[in-house]
Amino acid sequence: MKLIRKQVQSEVGAIELITLESEKMSVDLTSYGAAIYQILFEDHEMLLSPVDLNQFLKSTAYYGKTVGRVSGRLVVPSYQIDEKSYIVEPVGAKKTNLHGGKVGFSFKNFDIINEEVTPQAVSVTMRYMSLDGEENFPGHLTLHVTYTLNNQNELRIDYDALSDKDTLCNITCHPYFNFQKKKTKIFNHVLSVQANQYLNIDSDYLFIAKDDVTGTPYDFRTPSNLGKRIQQVINTPFHGFDHCWILNQSEKQVNLFDTESKLGMTIDTSYPSIVMYTHNIPETIQLEQITDDAIHSSIALECQYEPGGIHHPSLNSAILRKNEPYKHHISYQFYRKD
Repeated sequence: MKLIRKQVQSEVGAIELITLESEKMSVDLTSYGAAIYQILFEDHEMLLSPVDLNQFLKSTAYYGKTVGRVSGRLVVPSYQIDEKSYIVEPVGAKKTNLHGGKVGFSFKNFDIINEEVTPQAVSVTMRYMSLDGEENFPGHLTLHVTYTLNNQNELRIDYDALSDKDTLCNITCHPYFNFQKKKTKIFNHVLSVQANQYLNIDSDYLFIAKDDVTGTPYDFRTPSNLGKRIQQVINTPFHGFDHCWILNQSEKQVNLFDTESKLGMTIDTSYPSIVMYTHNIPETIQLEQITDDAIHSSIALECQYEPGGIHHPSLNSAILRKNEPYKHHISYQFYRKD
């Protein structure tokens, strides 16, 4: 196991690049956005990212970034914690505020506060201190993000946060996965999500209902070909998937597998739900190996509380109470299936 750090000058200032290495894996991280830049498994790139580091750091597509203070969407014009209202300004859409606001955690440079190397695992912890009132969120909130790579080909992310006021907190990671050796579309990837319900939303991403997946294109309880499923929703306002699934409590597992490369990944998490986004919007910057508009070239699988839950009693509110520890994890277990 090995950890390598180096400081580089970028268009956003001086940042740290951190590499975690095991026998079969290498994970490149950036302090800016506490982000995953690259994941090599058996010398094969498992992510889709901008080729240029500066474009990666600045991209509003959130490639590999830690997302907060609130991932997903809050609804304009406000939300309430107890009897107090907080203003929500439109960011990323007319009626919602996306991924923590205009300058969320994805565009903050985290401090590296700890690193550890043992024969079994290597880890690094990054910290960001968010001030009271930042992006209209109440409370000074301190977030620690710990990345751990072990010798079983598992990359785990632990989120620990604490606020000195009641606030909202919903932290996730936003890597875009494509397991192909020559990256094109994700149509030959097979996905399973153990979820009986998904969040039905309108064209403005506003919550309609918590619906049963049975008999719909949103039923991934058995392994399903992504190409066929995307075609079933191609004529919706989203032109693919950009939805949230409520994970079954007894079997919180997600599996993604590429039938061409025979490479796959299982996801385990403490969060109650997962958002799937199938890169439905054209990309204007150069991505690795991609020569077209990059639509449906990758899939983001973002474990989190339900987006906009604070607005609906039937969903998790994502309220973090004063001095109450916030603890969640996401783990990615990579494998080859011969």
